[in-house]
Amino acid sequence: MEPFRARCLRAGEIARSEGADSLLVTDPATVLWLTGVEQDIEFGPMYPFTAGTLVQLRTDGSGTLIISSDDEAAAPAVRGLVVKTYEAYSLGRLKPFANARAQLDMGGLVAIEGHSATATLLEGARWVDVGTKLRWLRTVKDGAEIAAIRKTCAVVSAGQRAFRLVARPGRREIEVFSDVHAAMEAEAGRRVPVSCDLLSGPRLMEVGRPPTDRLMATDELALCDLLARHGGQWADSCTTICLGTPTGEMRRLHDTLRRALDAVLAAARPGAVAGDLDRLARSQIAEAGYTYPHHTGHGVGSGLHEEPRIVPNSTAVLEAGMVIAFEPAGFGGGIGARIEHTVLIGEHGPEVLTDYDTRLEL
Repeated sequence: MEPFRARCLRAGEIARSEGADSLLVTDPATVLWLTGVEQDIEFGPMYPFTAGTLVQLRTDGSGTLIISSDDEAAAPAVRGLVVKTYEAYSLGRLKPFANARAQLDMGGLVAIEGHSATATLLEGARWVDVGTKLRWLRTVKDGAEIAAIRKTCAVVSAGQRAFRLVARPGRREIEVFSDVHAAMEAEAGRRVPVSCDLLSGPRLMEVGRPPTDRLMATDELALCDLLARHGGQWADSCTTICLGTPTGEMRRLHDTLRRALDAVLAAARPGAVAGDLDRLARSQIAEAGYTYPHHTGHGVGSGLHEEPRIVPNSTAVLEAGMVIAFEPAGFGGGIGARIEHTVLIGEHGPEVLTDYDTRLEL
């Protein structure tokens, strides 16, 4: 069934609960969740020709989809939403945000996503920020979202399998990434936006950085972390491999991470507390003499980094239908490693959605 009307109703209820007269949605991840509109993100948020796609909902879930006139033909038909357009690209003065603002009804109290709404859109309005509530509203996925995330997991899995094939001593990191990205786009059959950490040798101690022109060397570690979007949904993944014969210390670190990830997955059930899962992984890794400065996991979906975050002291409770990327890591003694899988929290336990070899040896 088409899921967007039900989602608009739920979002409108959040505005109602805050006493607002309408809800202005500006975050591309929330817009996609409400309408299915997948916006181009390759240029980043400062792309000068558009204000993006916006949604303004009344508290009954009906409202307006506001889209660039250049994209009008691709506007989806969502029950309860009327399509309005604004001029974005122009041979004259470029003023997409002002043009989009003219299509809004900013009377009364407007609920907004404070992290993404611009001053131009909010000019003269009374508003209340409900961005956090909307992010939590998206944490439990419906069937349509889970099906789409599975496809993205297939894309990042193809990238990880390619990494294991093409990473070799004497190759530059950026060359390896180019092959990995090509494998992902071949799997997807389209362009794939990707955030990639690809590091080798002593660079692993930087924890996370994009590929460089560094030459990979024999018997050193190499790490590939792929966070990609396909069909509007994100998935995350990571493997660490040895480009030759691993040392005993490399094996000990990698075995520690495999055990920590297995322990977290065994405990990742509905009702589990995020902070407890973080402590479970972090304590096992600390006992082996390693540490890591980042989260143990995070939600994925229409956003690349969603709630719940698996971090120290978090009281967030896992629910069936959440999709979480778990990524324990260890750094110390001049070496580092991370392994990661994207996981669906099921009624009776976790289902690993990504599919690739995480062994240390090639």
